[in-house]
This record gives sequence, C-alpha cells and structure tokens, in this order.
Amino acid sequence: MIEASRRLRIVFTAVPIGFMALILVLPALQGVVLAFDSHGPSLANFAIVMRDRLFWRAFANNLIVPAGSLAVEFALGLAIALVLGAGGRTAASIEVAAILPFAIPEIVLLAIARFILIPRGYLNGALAGIGANPPDWLAPQSALALTSVIIVDAWHVTPIVMLMLLTGLRSIPREVYEAAQLDGAGPFATFRFITLPLLFPAMLGALVLRGIDALRIFSTTLVLTGAEGVPVLSTYAYQLWSDAQEPRLAMATSVLLATMVTVVGLAASRLIRAAPRAEAAL
Repeated sequence: MIEASRRLRIVFTAVPIGFMALILVLPALQGVVLAFDSHGPSLANFAIVMRDRLFWRAFANNLIVPAGSLAVEFALGLAIALVLGAGGRTAASIEVAAILPFAIPEIVLLAIARFILIPRGYLNGALAGIGANPPDWLAPQSALALTSVIIVDAWHVTPIVMLMLLTGLRSIPREVYEAAQLDGAGPFATFRFITLPLLFPAMLGALVLRGIDALRIFSTTLVLTGAEGVPVLSTYAYQLWSDAQEPRLAMATSVLLATMVTVVGLAASRLIRAAPRAEAAL
C-alpha cells in the first residue's frame, strides 16, 4: 500500500513536470539556440539587432511605457482603494466600475480604445462637437501616441493594483485608527503615519508584480499603434519574425527581453526580502 502510494505521488509529480518541460522549457531552449545561431554559435544576431535604431527606440519605450503606466495605476489605484476602504453608499458601485475594465477581454478593451482614439473616433468627434481642434492621438512616433498607450495600458490593469491595495487597507486593524483618533490625529496625520507605513508591503507587492508584468507589454501597442508606431521589444521581435522573416534576430531580441525581465525580477525579489514588515511599523 505504501509503495503504491509512493508510485502514485511520483506519477502525479512527474507528469506535470514533463508536460511543462515539453510545452515551455524545450521551446525556450530551442529559441535560445536559435538566437545564438548564425551558421554556428555566435553573437552576430545580437550585434545586428543592437545596430538597429528601431531596437533602441523599442528598448527605451519598453522602460518608458511601464514606468508611466505604473505611475498612473498607482495614483488611481490608491485613490480608488482609499474611497472603497472608507465605505459609504457609493462604495459598491465604485468597486464594480473600477473592476469592469479588467473584466473585459483585453482585445475587446483595446478595440474600444482604438475606436475612441482614432482620428475619426469618438473622442475627436466629441472635441469637434465643441469646436476644439482634434489631435491625432495615435500618430506614429509621437509623444501623444506614447501617452495614449500609457493611459490605455493603465486603464486596463488599474483594477489589479486597486484590489491589491484595497486588500492591504482592509487588513489594517481598526483599533489602530481608533487609537489615532483618541490621540487627536487628523486625517492627514493618520494617512501619513498609519495608513502609508502599514500599506507599504501591499504597495511594494503591487509595484513588483505589475512592474515585471508591464515589461512584457505587447498587445496594447500592437493594436493601438502598430508595430512601429510605439515599438516595444516584444512588438519589435514580432515584426522581425512575421514581417521581416528573421527568426534568429527575433529570438535574439526575445532573449534580451527575457534577460531584462529576469534581472528586474531578481532585483525585485531582493527588494521584497529587504523591505520592513507591516508589523514593524506598528
């Protein structure tokens, strides 16, 4: 009986591991081999990619878009979480409205955003209706297109940040706030010295998870502006693979993106381990 149980555990462990290796590890290794292959082991593919100006535009955007999106997400997410944490009659309706963008499938939300922002879209129609001069929100290689991508990306994922911060807020003991009121602390002092320190672990977790995820941005820029409108590393690699028919260069770009995400992830994990716990702030 014990031997049969042990064999069953081995099977239930080995089968998922084998499945994951088959669909993830082996294709990834094949891609890495392809990235370093130029009629033999070589770094030539990386050298060719790094001589391309579009690659460096994509690299810069791969930092700018996540940073801008994170700033918007945290500002909106924290504001909504504070409103919902305070309760009130409108809290339930606000919570539903805040979660709705994430509940919509991404491609549907991006299609809606594109119809809003295209030159003859709803936003420019509204601006023209009041006599304003409508701009081209998605003009290729423009700062306005970059800003539009940041706002749409933040619009889609702000609910994730909001929910993480709201969970952190609701985990703060009510007794702490009651003690602050008895001591005569005002709203600003309560927020500054109680809410922020106790919410810091949740804020750090949201920052790390969304920061790593934001580096993998792909569909937002591709749907809104195309591969070259606001290029990022993933769309640059996609264009090399599908349009330019350069799989080796595409995989070299993918390896560079994976390296970036891995480095940021490792740095973030060290940051989380070094961060003070919420209990230490009490």
